[in-house]
Amino acid sequence: MNKESIKRLTLAHGWLGLVFSGLLFIIFFAGSIALFRQEITLWSMQPHFPVTSGENIGVNKVLKTALADRDYDANEHITLILPSTDSHYYKAYVDIKDREKEPHYDELLIDPVTGKIVSEGYKFDLADFIYRLHYNLNIPSGKYVLGFVTLFFLFALISGIFIHARKLVSNFFQYRGEKHKRSQLLDMHNVVGVISLPFTIMYAISGLIFNLVIIYQVAFALTVYKGDGEALLKDAGFTVIAPEWLDKPVDHVDIDKLIAKVSDEYQVAPRMLTIYNYGDESAVIQLRSQDTSELTTTYNVAYSLVDERVIMKSDNDHPNSLTIGTGVLRKLHYGNYASIDLRFIYLLLGFGVCGLIITGNLLWLEKREKMRNFSARTLSIARYFTVLSSAGIIVSTSIAFLCERLMPVTWLDRVELLAQTFWLSLAALAIIYVLPKVRANYRQALAVSLYVSAAMLLLTLLVSLSALSQPLIDLFMVGSYAVFAVDLSLFISALLLTKVGHIIMKKSSQVAVKAQEDLIPTMNK
Repeated sequence: MNKESIKRLTLAHGWLGLVFSGLLFIIFFAGSIALFRQEITLWSMQPHFPVTSGENIGVNKVLKTALADRDYDANEHITLILPSTDSHYYKAYVDIKDREKEPHYDELLIDPVTGKIVSEGYKFDLADFIYRLHYNLNIPSGKYVLGFVTLFFLFALISGIFIHARKLVSNFFQYRGEKHKRSQLLDMHNVVGVISLPFTIMYAISGLIFNLVIIYQVAFALTVYKGDGEALLKDAGFTVIAPEWLDKPVDHVDIDKLIAKVSDEYQVAPRMLTIYNYGDESAVIQLRSQDTSELTTTYNVAYSLVDERVIMKSDNDHPNSLTIGTGVLRKLHYGNYASIDLRFIYLLLGFGVCGLIITGNLLWLEKREKMRNFSARTLSIARYFTVLSSAGIIVSTSIAFLCERLMPVTWLDRVELLAQTFWLSLAALAIIYVLPKVRANYRQALAVSLYVSAAMLLLTLLVSLSALSQPLIDLFMVGSYAVFAVDLSLFISALLLTKVGHIIMKKSSQVAVKAQEDLIPTMNK
């Protein structure tokens, strides 16, 4: 490739990286944390409930508890998520008759040993909030916005490969010394980019498929299937289960026996079950696994509850190419098909990409700051969004962790308050960062923001130790360590944020001194 083409690619690479850097930072920062959303959910809820140990009760008893004194809508469905290493409780979702307000169902958390309802309504949304931030920004149609951002991200990756193709190997081992600060930043950017390349390409492609799948569906429905959407869904393996209500009451069957049968057949217990027309002769039960030991092992089966007749079956012996393919992509995307070690590698790579994004923006800013004819307004806007989309998100997330620990579990609007706290924190930071002095010294603002984030995380740990000391001791005694693992992660994160903040603050001081030295000769003239 000639020099002119590389120059144009470099220009496009830089501008695209800058324009979409904020959203890309949110995707990778929130996505890296969401890799451990099960552990974060346990961290949020477990200290608030009594610790029980013993043999788990069966699904029959859980259903009886969930439906007792509830005017549930048998024409709809009942969903149960079974206990696992990810969540120690039964989760039940029961549709209620003629309920006009949202949600139209009751959500229950049931102790798997005592069978008692420990919580009604969803109150621990921190992990899911961060996860939604990753894939749809917690806004309507955000999924499609991020889908198009991922498309441009894929172009940035490919252009980066072409830009550095000739010196990809030699530059990987290059790291310049103290006298070349910009060169250090560039070397760091290149090395992280090369190390994370397979990871980022996988995420770009899988993210495109997940976020823009509706576009592919519409295109296929209109062209290949001539507008027949039902045929498309059938071939894609999406079987709609909608049994016709017969109005013939039957005694409730032994669901635990059926679960045991399916578990023996597949050597994997179901993770979720959905019951349609419960109590009627037409009742159907759908069982789905969530095996993470291999890339392809999974099943989705449905039986008649009356005679255990197979209604639908999708497994390794009855495969559907599309569902298996998307299933493999999902496991690759979430890193949940192997042990926790893989998720830690994904975490480090994800945060590495966050560093890649910030260093790319700093390189772009430093280069343009030296151009006398470059627009000061453009520079000011670029500095503002660089700090807000990186430091602002980190600070707001740290505050959300603190609020998760501070808010009493008895508050009815706990979920809404957590979301409002995050957005209000981000809005407050947006106002602070817009101040002229802050924009002028954006490196210092970035460093101070990281210090604040570290302080919020340390304060979260202090609240945990002071307010929840006895529940934490009880959890430790029964061998439940998820809460402690998250607390340790928060402590390590606080130390790392402090260290990175110190490095950036040092750089900010050096830039300020150099600017003063450059100003003295000009004043003497």
